This record gives sequence, C-alpha cells and structure tokens, in this order.
Amino acid sequence: MKKFTFLLIILSHSLFAADSLMDALLDGNLTHKISSNYKEGDEEEETPFSSTKTQKILFHYQTAPLGGLRLEVATQSFATETHQTSTDNTIYYTEALYHGNTEDVGYKLSANYYADTYRQSLMQGGLETTNAFGTKAQMNYENFGSYIAYSKVLSGARGANGDLEGKDHLLPTSSVLSSNNYTPNTAAYAVDVNYSPRKDITLGSRYVIANEVQTNLSYTGVYSNFQLNEITKGLNLGFSYDKTGIDKQSDQFSINIKSKF
Repeated sequence: MKKFTFLLIILSHSLFAADSLMDALLDGNLTHKISSNYKEGDEEEETPFSSTKTQKILFHYQTAPLGGLRLEVATQSFATETHQTSTDNTIYYTEALYHGNTEDVGYKLSANYYADTYRQSLMQGGLETTNAFGTKAQMNYENFGSYIAYSKVLSGARGANGDLEGKDHLLPTSSVLSSNNYTPNTAAYAVDVNYSPRKDITLGSRYVIANEVQTNLSYTGVYSNFQLNEITKGLNLGFSYDKTGIDKQSDQFSINIKSKF
C-alpha cells in the first residue's frame, strides 16, 4: 500500500510538472518579422541595370517563467543578392536563464549558445559556421550588483559578430564599448560591479580579458546611465569610457541619448 501511495505521489507530481511546462510553452511570446528591400541600379552608373535585393527574417520565441527558469530561442536570416553574387547567413541563438532570490540577495544564472552560418555563392568553400557559448552568474544585494561571465568562440572562419534583433550582445563577456564580438578560438572573461543610488541611476565598472590565438587584450571600462523622466518621459542619458590594453592600446568615449516617443 505504501508503494502504491508513493507511485501515486510521483505520478501526480509528474503530471503537474508536465502541465506547468505546457502552460509555460503556450504562454510564451513569439515574434516573427520579415523585411525586404529592392534597389534598382542607375543606368548612368558604370554597371548599368544592376540591382540589390535584401531580406531579413526573424523568429524569436521566449517561454513564460517556470519556477524561475526561462528559455529563449531565436533565429534570424539575412540574404543579399546582386547582379553578380549572393550571400546569406543565419544566426541561431538559445539561452536558458534561471532567476532566484533569498531573503536579501537576488541572483541570475544563464547559459547561451550561438551559431552563425555564412555562405557566399562565389566562394568555393561553401557554407561556413562559427559556434560560441557563454555563461554568466549575476548577484544583486540592495543597490549593489555584480556578475562574472565566461565565453568561448570555437573554431571557424568568421568572428562571433552577428547582429540579432532585440539583443545588444550575443556573448555575456562584452566590454563597455570596445568589443562585443571575438574572433575564433578566443576565450573571454568578464567581471562587472555596479551601483544604483536611485532606481533611475546606474554607475558601473567592467573589466574584460580576452585570450586570442596570438593576441591578449584587456578592456577596462566605466559606464553610467540616467533616466531623466523629469525632463521628458523616457529620456535616457548614458556616459561610457573604455580603455584597451596589453597587446593593443586605445581609448573610447561615448555619450548616448535615447528618448521614447
């Protein structure tokens, strides 16, 4: 009788978990966009009757939270066709994010995988693929936040520099300004510390080191973000500075102003 009761408990929990998973999948958010453009060449140009066709297709799906866990899947295709050649590439992106909290501390754990396939009709090599993955652990305590991240770009002919709509960075080890992509066979590490004295103000610093095949780079950056709703609703002002070191020396400074209308 005890074994039978135990089996019933396991079965009920399994059915409940299956129902919860199905609800999370059905309540998820799906985005689908198709955009295309056609440009006809000018007859006065050196190559008359030339034309360019471009198309972009995006599928982006995100599940509803399930016990603090959320899954995300996206694919985006680009295609360009001219009079003499055509190119196309497709990005595949998956991410698992777990969000939990204790009495005083909130934390997030995430892992993502990225693949970029590229083809050019005139290339004898045919289809090229670049694969990369990353992990990130984030913690928040009161007004303080911090995270550590790791990413690895595997072998390939192109860097992990694809552009996915809705994602500022595809790898969690992006620096403040100088780098949001890395060449093949590159491992990168990132440490970020930030502070929000108010809900509408963020001050932070980030250090990134990237170990490439023949080059080692470091990025030391600071950033700030101010929500200026008192002036105009949705107005955002940001200042960023990044310094590149070790095998390459350079500096970058940026001021960003964004407003929602």
